[in-house]
This record gives sequence, C-alpha cells and structure tokens, in this order.
Amino acid sequence: MNILFLVSWYPTKYDKTYGIFKKEHAHAIRLSGNNIVVAGVIITKSSKFLSISFSNIVDENDIPTQLYIITSRIKFIRNILYYALPLQYFLLKKIVKKLNKQGFTPEIIHSNVIYPMGILGDKLSKKLKIPHVITEHWTGIKRVINNLVLSKYVKKAYENAAKILPVSEYLENNIISFIPTLDKSKFKIVDNVINNNIFFYKEKIKKQNEITFCAVATWSYRRNPTKIPELFIEALSLFQKECNKKIHLIMIGGGNRLDELKELCIKSNLNASFLGPLDKITIAKYLQESDYFIHATTMETFGIVVYEALMCGTPVICSNVSPLNENINEINGILCNNTIEDWLTGLRKLVNTTYNHKKIADDIKNKFSLKEISNAINSVYISVINEKNSLLLK
Repeated sequence: MNILFLVSWYPTKYDKTYGIFKKEHAHAIRLSGNNIVVAGVIITKSSKFLSISFSNIVDENDIPTQLYIITSRIKFIRNILYYALPLQYFLLKKIVKKLNKQGFTPEIIHSNVIYPMGILGDKLSKKLKIPHVITEHWTGIKRVINNLVLSKYVKKAYENAAKILPVSEYLENNIISFIPTLDKSKFKIVDNVINNNIFFYKEKIKKQNEITFCAVATWSYRRNPTKIPELFIEALSLFQKECNKKIHLIMIGGGNRLDELKELCIKSNLNASFLGPLDKITIAKYLQESDYFIHATTMETFGIVVYEALMCGTPVICSNVSPLNENINEINGILCNNTIEDWLTGLRKLVNTTYNHKKIADDIKNKFSLKEISNAINSVYISVINEKNSLLLK
C-alpha cells in the first residue's frame, strides 16, 4: 500500500531527536512492505529571523522524506506559524502534487498527532477520497479542544478517521474523556517502537559499596513541567544517609535546568554525573551497567525511557502515573506516589528486593520491537482498506 505519513514533529538538522519515535513508526511501516512517504511541515527554532526551506531526502531506512522546514529565532513568529493552518495545508498540497508527478498516489493518509496534522490529514483525505488514520502521541488535546475555533476541527478529524491509534491506554482514555461520543471500536493501541537490537539484557556486575541509579530525560523549565528530578534527588540523598552505601546518580539528557540540578546534587551531598544528551547506543550501555533506573514525573504519554531500561533488565523505580503503572509491577520495579516519604519507602523496598534481571528483559523484549509494531500497524491498514472496499461494493 502507498502510505502518506504526515508529521509536524520529526528529526531534522536543527534537532536530530525531535519526534524520533515517529521516525521509528515510519521505519516499522516500511518494514511491513508498504510504500511510505513522510511529508510534513516542521516549525522549529533557529538563529534566523525567518527561514522556509524544503528538504527532499531518502533516509537511512530507505524512506522518502519531504518536509517544509520553517524556522525563526522569535517565539512569537513560531507561534503564529503554528496556528497558520491554511499555510501548512497549502504546503502539504504542494508536496502531494510533487509526489503525484513522481508517480506516488497515496492510498491511506496516516497523520501523527491531532494538531495540526490530524486536522490537515482529515481535510486532505476528503480531497483525495482516501481513508485517514491518526496516531496519537499527545496529551495536549485539552489545549485545542477548549479552543472555540479549533475544537470543531479536532472533533471532526477524530470522528472522520477510519482508525485512531493512541500509543497508550492512558491516551485513549484521555481522548474519550474529551469526546465521549467517539466510536470506541475505532481505537487500537499501537505502542512506540523500542529497538531490541540496542536495548537488551546484559549481565550486571554488582558493586560492594555503591548503588548506581540512572535517569534519562530532558531537564527543562516548561510552562507546565512534568519531570520532577528534585524529588528523587532529595529522596536519594536521604536514603544514602541510612543505607551505608554510596549512591551514584547518572543524569542523561540536556535542558536548561542542568546547572540548577547540579547545584542541588552538590548541596545534597549526592555524587551525580551529568552526561548531557547521548545517542541511543550509549544510553543503552549506561542502562545495562546501572543497578536501577529512576524516573519522577507527574505525567507520561508513553514513557519510552522506562521501557528501554526494562529491556536492558534494569529494575525501575518511578512515579505511580499512567501509563507507567500499566507495565511496572513487583517483578520489575516499584511505583511511588510523588511524596518524599513514599519515595523513601520505595527506595528501601527496591534495594531489598532480589530481581531476576534476565526475566525483566525477556518479559518485555518483543513487546515494542520493530516487527511487533510493524505487524500491528499493517493489520490496521489491511482492515481500513477492506472496510473501504466493502463499502464500495454495497
């Protein structure tokens, strides 16, 4: 099948990790034998006042990728462009026109995230008279569903979609809570991809007098922050005083909170290594070598880093939030309410539990594999095309 895969978050030269999970979904679709073209409009930050460029490449997974990349150093301009749906739709139509001239005629439009691509994909699917599938990674639906102008387009796009593919049960419930009239049979949870050729079990070497914790995230200030590393830093500092072992905290990831967090670790007498952003292979190495993975948050849409740790056989201690509590249990880790007292209790239980590291990895190693996600998405495409054909025969 010919799949037009629409994106507004995707890796570019400006940010090679931006929306990387969408690129992994695209790879899974390609592996299932479908002809996929990635198309989209990316609005991102650069040093320029305003720049619009067109990128037309075939990536390392042999996927044609055609993107209009709009950049500006001024946030106000980026915000205006983000809500300029007619402009983005115009640019998408230009890509489709180019693809038609190159002999590519899409049979399914697969949009990623309801705003803006789900709305634009709905409009494009009507124009081309082909089915529309939406993958949902985003919890920001509240922002657009409460917008008087955008809400009707959001509802219409979800209602018109042949299938809706949230990456977690939490996201499915989130969508339904805002639009309870949606046909629930349209939903199918399709997880994100985690590469089990990179994240895999490796036997751990225990250290006598040291416990190593690893944390991976983007440590940034945001209008509505979700990551709360200060919670586990304080808990680890208190736990170190009572466990008679040295704690080593490995912090992976960039962000504008790094200086503050470094200072907090120094004040807490906590030995912490801040390694900055790392590639997936290097992250896997640290996860394999660490005793535990630690993650404090108020909300997750999926929690890729948590499952990357589990695939390495590393037990997890994390906040008791959805969707993390869908997969963390007494066999592979500890769930904590976001209080110091509960985190201290959780840390005590964690280090006094004997974990079967290989079993932790084996239980989850195929759940998020390229092959598993490839088969899941392809089955959706087949059902959508079959449904379309059956309607044509009536």
